[in-house]
Amino acid sequence: MVPRGIRAWPVVCLAGGVLAVGSTRAGSEPGKTSESRVTTRAAQPRRYRRVAANETWEIRDGRFHRNGRWVFLKTAKLLRNFADPRVGAATIGEIDLLIDRHHYSNFSLNIYPDVFDRDADGEVDAERAEAVRQIGRILDHLWRRGVFGSLSLETYNVGGGGVPAALFEKCPGVQARNALLEPAADIEYAGELAPGAGFKPIPSIHHPIYVRWAHTFIRDFLRRLGRVRIRRLLYVETTVEPQYLGRNNQSKDQRKAHLDHSEAASKAFGAWRRALPADHPKRKVRWPGSQEERDATIGNADWNVFRAEMLARWVNKDAAIVRTAAPGVFAAVDYNARRDDPKDFRLGDRDTFLSKLEGVDIIQIAPHHVGAWGADCWLEVRRVNERHGKGWAISEHMTAMGHFPEDDNSMRAILAETLKPDRGTRFGWDFVNVVNTRHFDRFALYHKDWTSPVLDVCDNGRWFEWLERIGAQPFRPQPRP
Repeated sequence: MVPRGIRAWPVVCLAGGVLAVGSTRAGSEPGKTSESRVTTRAAQPRRYRRVAANETWEIRDGRFHRNGRWVFLKTAKLLRNFADPRVGAATIGEIDLLIDRHHYSNFSLNIYPDVFDRDADGEVDAERAEAVRQIGRILDHLWRRGVFGSLSLETYNVGGGGVPAALFEKCPGVQARNALLEPAADIEYAGELAPGAGFKPIPSIHHPIYVRWAHTFIRDFLRRLGRVRIRRLLYVETTVEPQYLGRNNQSKDQRKAHLDHSEAASKAFGAWRRALPADHPKRKVRWPGSQEERDATIGNADWNVFRAEMLARWVNKDAAIVRTAAPGVFAAVDYNARRDDPKDFRLGDRDTFLSKLEGVDIIQIAPHHVGAWGADCWLEVRRVNERHGKGWAISEHMTAMGHFPEDDNSMRAILAETLKPDRGTRFGWDFVNVVNTRHFDRFALYHKDWTSPVLDVCDNGRWFEWLERIGAQPFRPQPRP
């Protein structure tokens, strides 16, 4: 699948093996509050898969069902350097411990493309082939153990991700521009996630060369895993927290965080505007031509509708590529709608973003119980889910991370908040980063001996107490052939 209009873009940036445009290479519970109710509820689509002769998976009423039985998932997000094949081999032994001792049932592997595709041609480098084979062995092991495996493909550069530096070096035009027309970089999360790593350049989600690279990499990576393995994936998550920047954490000038004002964005805006009905009021909106006009777009309602719709289209295209490469696999999307963003820098108009999502099965909401997040995020998603009959399973992105409270009462309160019937999940919990390096990594949840001062309230036998609380039966993984 090639994004509409991509072949009309000038063919540039062929040097050094960067994939150019035109190249043929590819490789609920019902809500109990007034906010969560809507007048009309559209029909819900059925999401049902037969993954083996004796195994079916279904998402229904916001829950995951295996062979007709509800499984409340306990997901271990694994942030590892999987480009090193030795890491993949060691991970298999850790998985067994996490299943047997802590009752994890789903393992999501984060894939950072920049370490697999350094030359930015969209294909896994030859020296990384063995690492991909090790990832395949991890997925095989998960299948044999009777649990579930998922992938997160981080093809963006805000808050994580891994777009190869070569793409920006050889095709500078792919970089987004802020409201000052400066090349955009991650000035929000830089230093928070990787101290001393510098500012990652942000690609324009409108630029067809960037989009083409991302789609080609997704296809190639999944193809190399093999049809049998990708059929057994529970879900594939599009790039972590699809968003523009939310704010500038490096200086006071927030215009540096407002995206996107690039030439590619201008072309996308023109196409969006021309597609509107002739009498549509937004046809009167014009692309800003001066600094004063660019400043005026910040917080502008019409501009935020455009930004949100384009963000959703970008996500939809990624999800469609995943489905093309891995037919039937569930597609998951993060929703990061922080409350400390009154001018909607991060997503544009939130209702528009959610309403325009297509081909998505699971919405993973960033923590709704602490700091800048809140219950409103959940209520927004529920309203759109019901109004448009999306049939999403509403889950969590980072239910708990390594720097969450070690106090048991605090963690119990946080976990209880995630299970409230009007704004909680019945799909499962998502824990980041499930690794035993807490002695030097603040994101890590576990000590060397695989005990966790954060998750001790839901590990070992305490996991079953939470299942009993929501009426879910324990999931006992059985070996598969």
